[in-house]
Amino acid sequence: MDNIVPLEKGKYLIHLLEGEDDASKIYLDRYGKITESIRAIQERVEKGAMVDSAREAIDEFTHKVEEMIKVESDTKKIEYLKEILDKNPIVYLNDHGPNHSRKVIEKVSEMLWYFKDGHLSKYESFILLCAIQFHDIGNIYGREDHEKRIKEIIESDFKTLFPDSIEKRVIEKIAMVHGGKILDDKDTISRLSIVKPLFEKKVRKRLLAALLRFGDELADDSSRADKLGIELGIITPSSEIHHYYSSSLHTVNIREDAENNNLFLDLHYEFESDIIDKKFNTIEGEKYLLDEIYDRTLKMERERRYCMRFMRQHISLEKIRVEIIIQDKNDCWNYKKITYTLEENGYPLTPQSGSLANLVPNIMSSEEAISYFKKGLR
Repeated sequence: MDNIVPLEKGKYLIHLLEGEDDASKIYLDRYGKITESIRAIQERVEKGAMVDSAREAIDEFTHKVEEMIKVESDTKKIEYLKEILDKNPIVYLNDHGPNHSRKVIEKVSEMLWYFKDGHLSKYESFILLCAIQFHDIGNIYGREDHEKRIKEIIESDFKTLFPDSIEKRVIEKIAMVHGGKILDDKDTISRLSIVKPLFEKKVRKRLLAALLRFGDELADDSSRADKLGIELGIITPSSEIHHYYSSSLHTVNIREDAENNNLFLDLHYEFESDIIDKKFNTIEGEKYLLDEIYDRTLKMERERRYCMRFMRQHISLEKIRVEIIIQDKNDCWNYKKITYTLEENGYPLTPQSGSLANLVPNIMSSEEAISYFKKGLR
């Protein structure tokens, strides 16, 4: 890697496009026009999702109020009204705009930096960069099934940026398989062909899709949280936990494991003890932040195993090391550190469901963490 030391690791994907040749200039010019054109929609994604959820909330609120009117007991009416007001389903997304796309590019660049045998071609780099820019724009019409709306938005608003329909479809598909399901199947990347010749150039669609998907997973750090919104208490209850989660994840790094000649992910979380017993509203019910971190790291491990299926020939990310610091708000020397490693051991098991405790049997529960700070233990 000595010959690329001067390059920035976090911008390596952009560097792959750069050069004095005609192809580099064409791709950079096209990519520049695409990012400029899409910025306006990207900057409205969070507002769009909020408006969409507000429409649904108004419909539900109207229905519930009509039901409440039929209740005769004043006490029951008050209880009913409290239930309606406590349930605020309006979506307040964490960052899904231009800054998030830049963070995904940074995380993809870090993975590419460690590729073993060759890198992406200029054309593959262009295709991947375009897919990254478009991967979240469907959220402007609501969070649910947002990946399925990418094609519709590109067709209606950005068709002129892609003079060739084949190239456009490749970008759409790579962007669309970053999540969700196809025909009720979560294995969306396998729907893509392994290699597609495109204008006599090789495009490894599954590899590009896996890079985007896992880069997106790694980009959910503190840069996405609305920290001012948290401080002012203006984030809607149904979205709070996502902002607190992002805010707590302050470091996501790829590290070298020299002993095993591979790489691992290094995650560092930190939050203060005053919210250790705060119960957040989620679709599944009330939830502690610590449990959300456990569930999200388990999801990241599933995504690591899934995406490695398509990337292992080029990069070997074999485990996730997690450190969680719960800091006593009133005593800077009092904190609880929780550490664990997620990796495959023994006969293959896929962590499809259940809790983190299935993989890390002695992990501290939220109740134990609450007890630790309530009792003032050190």
